[in-house]
Amino acid sequence: MRSARWLALLGCCGALVTGHAQAQIAPRLTGEAVVGRLDAVRQGLADRASKLHDDHLTAASARLGTMADALRKSLGNKISQPVDIIDDSSRVAVWRADAAVQRTRAYLDAEPGCPGSDAKAMADGLAATIDRLATASGSSKATPVISGVETIDHRPLLAIHPGTTPIAFALVGTNLADPQCADPQVTATDEQGKPVDAQPVITGTLPTRIELKLPNGVGNNAGAYLLHVVTKHKGFLMGCSAQPEALAVLQVTQPLRVSVNYELTATCSNGQRVPATGSLPDITAYGGTSSKQVDAATCPDPSRYAISAKVAFGDGNSASVGPVEQTATADITLGLPAGFTLSWSPSTRTVFVRSVNSVCKGVY
Repeated sequence: MRSARWLALLGCCGALVTGHAQAQIAPRLTGEAVVGRLDAVRQGLADRASKLHDDHLTAASARLGTMADALRKSLGNKISQPVDIIDDSSRVAVWRADAAVQRTRAYLDAEPGCPGSDAKAMADGLAATIDRLATASGSSKATPVISGVETIDHRPLLAIHPGTTPIAFALVGTNLADPQCADPQVTATDEQGKPVDAQPVITGTLPTRIELKLPNGVGNNAGAYLLHVVTKHKGFLMGCSAQPEALAVLQVTQPLRVSVNYELTATCSNGQRVPATGSLPDITAYGGTSSKQVDAATCPDPSRYAISAKVAFGDGNSASVGPVEQTATADITLGLPAGFTLSWSPSTRTVFVRSVNSVCKGVY
């Protein structure tokens, strides 16, 4: 009996040891790891810039390479050391470089599928973000660094549609607030540093997160929307002192406008083909729909329908799809760019366009 108890105890201990051995502990951040990430996203951004023929992205890719070279040079033999144990200026430089990596990854993930105006806004915002991170100065033990902007439900955010609808979002990063000090100050300016009308209101703070709200939206002026964050940190046996400024960039896009023209051709029972053309009301928001009923007086007894469409975006980009033909009783659905679909319903004699609400990730 005693032997059985020892065997059971040894089995439990073995299971605990095995469980601990299998547990994964995240490695501490080092300059070497960040340089490797910079090199990877620089190449990814260069490839995307070449595909899109975007000079801003090309310049941003080159800036990432410059940041990687500067880190290699400044860190020297400290490049493989955890950032927690190196000097303040080197540690902050690594944090800022890692923030550039995270924002670039968010852009590369979000850009595919976005209409041209939104994709361009995200690219411009990313380029401005990388420039600001690369040229930022000032460091202390508790320097704040913003590594991302996201929606309240944690989706990366790079651009905002203009308008007056309330917007809630968050800044994430390091040393963004000190619970022993007053809340940080967050002010918004344009690219020239002029305060804008749409000033954010802080709704919550943590050292790694500041939640904000724009009660009246971001307004109707497209361009850069810069968020300046000044925090205070309480030192040992000292009061709260202001830290170097942290900065985040969002881009306000051009208003979304999607126009759709269609041609619906009915094949009558006598073989005659009767086309009908028209346009649908513009769609001005993701998740929106637009529809129009089609008069059938010219062909009262059709045997088949064919439909084609041209979609045009507010930035001048356009695309054509179809024609696709089906029997007179079958619905027809066509896929359009940027997650839009056009459908023809013969039972209701309606042409309608739908937009998927989340097709363009990264834009609010």
